[in-house]
Amino acid sequence: MSAATARDEVLLLLAEFGGRTPAEVPERVDSMELAWLAHVIEQRHGRRLDDDTLARIATVSDAAELLGALRAEPPR
Repeated sequence: MSAATARDEVLLLLAEFGGRTPAEVPERVDSMELAWLAHVIEQRHGRRLDDDTLARIATVSDAAELLGALRAEPPR
């Protein structure tokens, strides 16, 4: 999956959570959005994120990079 596609998915997920359009999602991810992303990644991708990983996600770009990396790994 390309970085742009992972970014688009993160923006769509955050827009869904906040009842807004992807264009309205700010770059900075707040704590509630982070919890939502962790939940969705666990549900859709079967991956539980540890505290160290969650601590490294502060922006949409950080989340997209993580999602891209998770998709590149073989399924567990």
